[in-house]
Amino acid sequence: MSNEHFMYKTLIEKDVISAFPNVEIALRMYLVIMVTICSSERTFSRLIIIKNRLRTTMNEDRLNFLSVMSIESDVLDNLSFDDITDDFAEKKSRKVCNL
Repeated sequence: MSNEHFMYKTLIEKDVISAFPNVEIALRMYLVIMVTICSSERTFSRLIIIKNRLRTTMNEDRLNFLSVMSIESDVLDNLSFDDITDDFAEKKSRKVCNL
């Protein structure tokens, strides 16, 4: 646990937030900034990896869609692609006609 987190917990546990409202706000903002920076840094590092590996083999639109899918992978994990793949297979399958 960091010193800042310890100070914030102490303010809450001792119930002295009303005496130090600006300190509580500053600590809360500081603790949240760390999380938001990590998430954006992960996003940019993932974009760099994707763009370096696939730049020569894909057009720009496809590369952008792939980047968004990679960044939002937690949302994609919850989706079911069974209906989409079945529909695609049905449209693209070569049907054999029995004469």
